[in-house]
Amino acid sequence: MYTETKATVLAVWYEDEEVQKLTTDSEVGRAILFKRFTPPVKAGEQVWVNTTATTLKLGTGGWDIVRSLAGNHDGMIAGSWEAGHIMKARYTPVQHSVLTVEEQQSDFHDIFCEPFSLAGTHVWLAELHSMVPLMYYMAQELQEGISCCVIFDDQAALPLALSDQLRELHREEFFSSITVGQAFGGQYEAVTLASALQFAKMVLQAKMIVISVGPGVVGTGTVYGFSGMAQANWSNTVSALGGMPIWVPRLSFADKRERHYGLSHHTLTPLSRFTLKEVVLPFPYLDDKYRQVIKRQLKEVSFQCSHQIHFAERNQAQSAFLRALKAAKLPLQTMGRSFADDPAFFLAVAEAVRFGLELVPSTD
Repeated sequence: MYTETKATVLAVWYEDEEVQKLTTDSEVGRAILFKRFTPPVKAGEQVWVNTTATTLKLGTGGWDIVRSLAGNHDGMIAGSWEAGHIMKARYTPVQHSVLTVEEQQSDFHDIFCEPFSLAGTHVWLAELHSMVPLMYYMAQELQEGISCCVIFDDQAALPLALSDQLRELHREEFFSSITVGQAFGGQYEAVTLASALQFAKMVLQAKMIVISVGPGVVGTGTVYGFSGMAQANWSNTVSALGGMPIWVPRLSFADKRERHYGLSHHTLTPLSRFTLKEVVLPFPYLDDKYRQVIKRQLKEVSFQCSHQIHFAERNQAQSAFLRALKAAKLPLQTMGRSFADDPAFFLAVAEAVRFGLELVPSTD
């Protein structure tokens, strides 16, 4: 299915170097324009907008996406004439070249010609984009000035500029981003996850490395048909490079869907069936009735190997978490829920950061 419509721009209500956010007369009433593909517009101009996601009423964003100007224009050249020749969004009308850290024209190319090991480095795996800002601000509360690099896989939104949270985080002194695969728009680009991990460790010397995705994950209500399955691949890659994965559990007692109640099957399924080496799985302090739910869920699955599973015996993360909430530049939510709505989700993320940072030596 593909749907589009012609819309008139009523106003440009947000603009930066990457995007314009528009008020339009289309049914949804708003659209996003990515400047690397489409010339910027002004009120009164007409544009063709892709309405497929909003027609299907998909959850993330609720935006039409500008495809092109409706009137004649002379084409465009976006971005600098950099040496990069690696194509992203390959073989689509919006394919474009980027300079990846590995390729021959890169100043860093020679680094990737040498053997590499993560050598015990801990790497956090975060299924949901909403986990990322909380992890960064939580880390800063616990270790002010800690360098944090987030690697964004291509299992959700390909353009990182879709994320309001990422635009704010890119202004943070101690935050950096790498987009891999077909995802693009990070501060650095890489072809593979393994290369991105090498760059984060060897060049950026990040003390905290996270793997996640942009907004807009996919789920089908089936055993294997969800984007979070990629966590197993992330975990196995980290392990193969000699690192130790820390899984951020997707936890909720507010989500009434059976597959997401307690410990989500988006954590359980890839971890139990497809993850081949030991990981660290920390849980926050929970009331006993909730802890028993999690323990029962863990007993009901068969793991490929044993894992380091930790339950916090006291609420060590909450005070730093509450400070992180205040420090965040934008409200922290997940699936439209705030901390008040779904405390277990947020405290699980916070505890994963707290527990993980205690495992990271100062020289790591």
